[in-house]
Amino acid sequence: MKNGLQARMTRNASLITFMEDNADKFADNPAFQALLVKLKADSAKAVTASVAAAADNTGYSAEKMLAKKTVCAEAAELCASSIVKLDLLENQIVSKSIHGTVSYYFSQADAMCGSRLMNAYKVMHDNLALITDEYLTAYQLATFLSNITKFTGLSGSTSSVNGSASVLTKTFEDDMKVTNANVLTVKLLAKKYKRSDVTFYNLLIKACKIPAITIRHTPVIFNITNTETTGVVAGVEGTLSKSKEVLVSNIGGVLQYSSVLAGAAIGTFKKTGFITKIVTVDIMQGKTNTYSVSLTPGVMTAAQETAIKVTLTEAIAAEKAIIVAKAKARKEAKAAAKLAASQAVELVVSD
Repeated sequence: MKNGLQARMTRNASLITFMEDNADKFADNPAFQALLVKLKADSAKAVTASVAAAADNTGYSAEKMLAKKTVCAEAAELCASSIVKLDLLENQIVSKSIHGTVSYYFSQADAMCGSRLMNAYKVMHDNLALITDEYLTAYQLATFLSNITKFTGLSGSTSSVNGSASVLTKTFEDDMKVTNANVLTVKLLAKKYKRSDVTFYNLLIKACKIPAITIRHTPVIFNITNTETTGVVAGVEGTLSKSKEVLVSNIGGVLQYSSVLAGAAIGTFKKTGFITKIVTVDIMQGKTNTYSVSLTPGVMTAAQETAIKVTLTEAIAAEKAIIVAKAKARKEAKAAAKLAASQAVELVVSD
């Protein structure tokens, strides 16, 4: 369930309880009494719909998704470090048996991912003396195995569920919209008490408010490679327009952001000796987003530096324009909902 929907369900329950506890305040108001009955019925319907939608999600595990993300990033980093040493030793056979790319593990189904992780662990464990502690330690391997066990031992699945076309989820969201309209009607009818009983009015309006929502951030991973050698690139500084984090790619060429909001974002990746690159990505909520970025070796000229700044400025301006447009659309939708609620008040009063 989305945080916003959960917060509204909490609001509905609190508002109903408040109105029931203060029923004496509107004992002589048939319109308010009828609205309480409607709010209770519509809220109960929405709760039933939420249970059905939750059942449709059975098997999905956000905890397992997080464990998978963690262990896959760890596998990529340890393997990349080991590959460096094995390549220096010209041991291509063992070097090519492990992979220093997050997506090699994470993009697979849970069972296959677990199998690949264990294979990587076995190869590194069997060749630890060859790789040496400078590149891989026994402690790191022990931690890696512990995280593999944690991931594979969790119940449920990391596969996506309830996409935008889910019938049960849409039914729940539609039922919640009805309760939202009811609350708007409550606020409009409450104006009658703004002067006659200001304490009751203020408490009622407070009960109509949605509780604070704890934002769940979406994890984002970038795999940085060299366009000429196809190898990973460490030490690349990355910034995202939707995140305050400024990260540097690790030895496996991985940049992992933990606090990025969903939606379009602009990423800038730069390192001395490479041409700076700007990319636009569409971050999906509720899943780990993995992207690949290839940097071309070279020295940035003054003209290229200027062009990068112009491109970045234009991209940020375009992103802000989209945000403003969405805000305007929400404002118009809110005004339309308020008008509908006002009409509903007239209907309730006339009845």
